[in-house]
Amino acid sequence: MTLPQSQPWQDDAKTYMDRHDWAGAIPLLERDIVEHPSDPWSRMFLGSCHVELKNFDLALEHFRAAEALAPNDSTPVGCQGDVLCAAGSWEAAGQFYRRALEMNPDDELAIKNWSDA
Repeated sequence: MTLPQSQPWQDDAKTYMDRHDWAGAIPLLERDIVEHPSDPWSRMFLGSCHVELKNFDLALEHFRAAEALAPNDSTPVGCQGDVLCAAGSWEAAGQFYRRALEMNPDDELAIKNWSDA
């Protein structure tokens, strides 16, 4: 899945994320989700913020929501593996990495994550 044209709230949130101000990005992403509920990317960005803040359950929740919105995109599947890896659940992470690779065998990140798992 290619990244669609980003929303203004996403652009503002990415500015915070570039500075590693994860907590500062969260309200902007939450607002974008309210305004664009069918866009999976703000959910993925929000999940990434929660991973960095070690809010693993919230991160998984957002990546699962992104997967529901983009079921053919391997990105939110691999991101769930990242959460589980960060939480120390390597075997479960490997299952998500394998699934992401099966969905998109050409995905370089999925290939790397599966080989590292």
